[in-house]
Amino acid sequence: MSLRKFVLIAEGDVFMQIQFDDEVSSPNAAAWVAGLLSNPVVVDVTNQPEVVSGWTWDGNSFTAPQ
Repeated sequence: MSLRKFVLIAEGDVFMQIQFDDEVSSPNAAAWVAGLLSNPVVVDVTNQPEVVSGWTWDGNSFTAPQ
């Protein structure tokens, strides 16, 4: 069993802990771990429901996959 723990930080403060047991968690656990290890940027896309996995972000706007 491999347990991975991550904390989410905003403005220097830890606001949430996430942990994954890669033997028990969903099949997406590996994707979550890889994404969290890449120092991700989080963007609110509530008003852009078309933005899903596969799109790219240039720091200002999203681009649909070709």
